[in-house]
Amino acid sequence: MDSLEDLDSETIERLGKQGGFLLTTYHAELDKDPASRATESSRSNVIALWHTIKQIYGKAVARDLFLLARSRRHPVELTA
Repeated sequence: MDSLEDLDSETIERLGKQGGFLLTTYHAELDKDPASRATESSRSNVIALWHTIKQIYGKAVARDLFLLARSRRHPVELTA
């Protein structure tokens, strides 16, 4: 697959939510204690998800989903 447009909207939404949740969890653990087992585990979960997405859907989709998940963590404010 070459882009997110190749996936159905339910898949994009589900993967975006899962990725956003894992990134949020990782950053929360990182803020508490960067050297903890919980931080290491959260980081591993994020990496595992992205490797799986990359294997199933391809590098371009994995990149786009990462950007989507990251934007869910830090929504960009629109200015008029």
